[in-house]
Amino acid sequence: MQRRELLKGLAVVLGGVVSQSCSKAVEVPLAQRIAVPGVLSEEQRAVAHRCADLIIPATDTPSALQAGVGEFLDYVISVWYRADEREVFFAGLNEMLMDSQSTYGGDFLSLPESSQISMLKASEGRESGNDPFAFGDSEGGYFNKIKELTVTGYYTSEVGATIERKYVPMPGSYDGDYKFSEVGRLWAS
Repeated sequence: MQRRELLKGLAVVLGGVVSQSCSKAVEVPLAQRIAVPGVLSEEQRAVAHRCADLIIPATDTPSALQAGVGEFLDYVISVWYRADEREVFFAGLNEMLMDSQSTYGGDFLSLPESSQISMLKASEGRESGNDPFAFGDSEGGYFNKIKELTVTGYYTSEVGATIERKYVPMPGSYDGDYKFSEVGRLWAS
């Protein structure tokens, strides 16, 4: 599958909008995606990775982290995010960490999964006035950014493009009455 075709499919998944930071990062070959150390603290990195795994958990397909989203997230934040994007990302992440302490009296990573999900929903709720498809917009908050990184990283990974979605190199003839129950997933082409 060609990267351009993959990006077109991703644009459909994300409602047609991908931030400039993510779209540039996707063009870089996987072997050259090296995160700058020290941009994220170990705690920030662990929490961001956990959030990605809560957004796309393991089901009959691999989770976000199993697809390599953690490395993509580290790379985009440390290399491609502008200062204002990093500021919004870290402010939202730190707010969620403080909320974890004040609401649940514990560290986000030590909370039960149900509480972690509640916290992500609360982050999403605070941003509900924003356009949910305004990924990467500096007006968008932490949740929009982590969601964009997760979805973009997942669907541009080999796992997301070949296991989670089905790929047909030559789709054949049009059949407008094809039953979704027979396919089970979205087609990548």
